Amino acid sequence: MGAWSVESFGNDDALDWFGDLQSAPDALYFIDETLAAGTTESVVAAGAVLAVLNSKDSSGVHPDVAAWCTGRSAPPAELKQAAVSAIQTILDDPEVDGHDVWAELGEDDEDYLAWLANLKSIQARPQ
Repeated sequence: MGAWSVESFGNDDALDWFGDLQSAPDALYFIDETLAAGTTESVVAAGAVLAVLNSKDSSGVHPDVAAWCTGRSAPPAELKQAAVSAIQTILDDPEVDGHDVWAELGEDDEDYLAWLANLKSIQARPQ
């Protein structure tokens, strides 16, 4: 059984995505492609990376992600907006793959609420 948590990089799919990001020849293009057509876990991971790059605040993210983001420039505002929109699509549809697993817990479940709060915090980071 793989790792799974409410955090952006608390599951195997997000960590695998991050490994692919590290080896991507163009990180911003890779993130943009993920936001357009990635899995829920990879979209959340991409949004978290962009949030760190934009805010320079790496608290609460995987230490490897924080290290990778250190010293990198903030991405274009339109990429951050794409992440906000992609995450909103996930938030708006509890039937979307990935969200459905959390939604099964019930709308009052503390893990589900923590997962939703994590997505909203990614959206709220400074642009």
